Amino acid sequence: MRSNNLIIFNFISFQLLWWACVLSAGAGLAWQVLILVVLYTAAHLQWVESWQQALPLLVTAAVGSLFDQIGYSMGWISFNDHHSWISHIPLWMIALWLAFACTLNVSMRWLQCKPLLAAVLGGIFGPLAYLGAVQLGAVGLPSPGYSLAWVALEWAIAMPLLLWVRYAFNQTVAFNHTVEIRHT
Repeated sequence: MRSNNLIIFNFISFQLLWWACVLSAGAGLAWQVLILVVLYTAAHLQWVESWQQALPLLVTAAVGSLFDQIGYSMGWISFNDHHSWISHIPLWMIALWLAFACTLNVSMRWLQCKPLLAAVLGGIFGPLAYLGAVQLGAVGLPSPGYSLAWVALEWAIAMPLLLWVRYAFNQTVAFNHTVEIRHT
């Protein structure tokens, strides 16, 4: 069982990284914030989860980024201070998804076996986070109704999916560990 202090630290760390990522958007610090989040992720893997979790952590970050890439490509999400000729989401948003992936096995682990609740919470809090980023000038919602509907749908799908990926990997690791113990 995870200690409450670790869960609180993980939650607060993500909040601080969210602010760093969003505020870096207008400051031209995308590379710096990406490096910060990569270093945080390495420390997270070293001291909180384990390096066995690197692949599912990267998979969940990539899937989350893909969801935003779809919204960006469809014109439902825009990024301020991001040139329209650039075909991918900004680095700070990729960093944000990586930071978020670090929460899925710690402060959000309690949601892993509650996909309906995860979908509802994702559908509510995902759009609220984007609205916060809009207020801070990092994100644009070109068609507010459609854009928010996309973000709500994106998060209602992404949240249970990403939690399931981490849960499924945890079960595989536990099974393989049990098999190794039996064979030794």
